[in-house]
Formats: sequence, structure tokens, C-alpha cells
Amino acid sequence: MPRNAQSAYIQLLNGNPNKRTKKQLKKRIKQEEKLQVSAEDMDIPISTDAGVKKEYNRILKVFKDSDLFNEADVTTLARYADLWGEYVAANRRLKKNGKYHDGKLDPDLGFKLKLSAELDKLAKELGLTPAARASLAISKKDDEPDKSDDDF
Repeated sequence: MPRNAQSAYIQLLNGNPNKRTKKQLKKRIKQEEKLQVSAEDMDIPISTDAGVKKEYNRILKVFKDSDLFNEADVTTLARYADLWGEYVAANRRLKKNGKYHDGKLDPDLGFKLKLSAELDKLAKELGLTPAARASLAISKKDDEPDKSDDDF
């Protein structure tokens, strides 16, 4: 299975596992800098219930000191928060009505499992899991330049 593309900075932090030359990495860094997106307008783009907005704002608050999210991520974050709201609602219905109706499984149980799988995918994509954050190698101490390589 092919791996997702990593930024040149992350490749450097991981010890350049792709064995790219310094020239290739410099070129890639310049290209990535051209793609930088503002993080000024991070308001949720959809009109939703309070629980969805609360989850959206919670994620933004948790990651406010990182450069992880910007305006290009708003709709993906909103999708995650919306799915989270649906997941919570399905869970409430299951607790209220039970998992079985007339000897059959409640459809909300299957719905909840599908939502859970989608939430997992989006959480990994957005860096909301410990493993995803570790693979992104984002930490404050990694922001310090490596003194052993003056070219970067």
C-alpha cells in the first residue's frame, strides 16, 4: 500500500528516509512554502447544532498553538465534527431504545459502526490520533533548526 506524501520538513525530521538529495529537499521546501494557507478564518462553514460546533471549536482550541490546521482544513474539520454529532446522536438513541427491536439489531448500531470507521479515517487524516501526530513529527522542540546541517 503506498504511503501518503510527507512534507520535506517532516522528511528531514525523520532522517530523510526517502534518501532525497539536499537539492531535491530545498526545491520541495520552496514549493511547499508557496502552498502555505492562512489560518485567519477558521469559523465552522456549516450551520449545525451546538454539539457539533462545540466539538469543532474544541479541536481548534486543542491545536491552536500548532500550525497543523489552516483555512484549507475547515471543511474536513467540519465533516469530522458533523460525523461526531451524528455518532453521539446514534449512541443516545441506542441507550434510550436499546440495541434490539423485535429480536433484531437496531439499525442505529450499524450506523454507529459506520460512523466510527469514518471518524477513525478522518481523525488519522487530521492528526487527531496519537499515531497520526507521531507520524507528523510535530513538536515544539523539533522547530529548532538542526545545527549539524547549515543548508537547512
